[in-house]
Amino acid sequence: MWFFKETEKAKILQGRTIKYLAENKLFVTKEYLSQILSGKRGCSQLLARNITNCICFSAKLEDYFVKKGE
Repeated sequence: MWFFKETEKAKILQGRTIKYLAENKLFVTKEYLSQILSGKRGCSQLLARNITNCICFSAKLEDYFVKKGE
């Protein structure tokens, strides 16, 4: 599981709402994305990569997420 670093939330949103990102870019529920961005819930590596790509396609996954567990 990959857990989001809460300090990077503003970089992901870039002035957009969680609802907009969830529904139009990532195709997940806004509640699920909110839990991920607050660090309360982990996500798959694929979703973590898609969230990171909202910033920049060359952004590193490890700059925004921490891998915990197996």
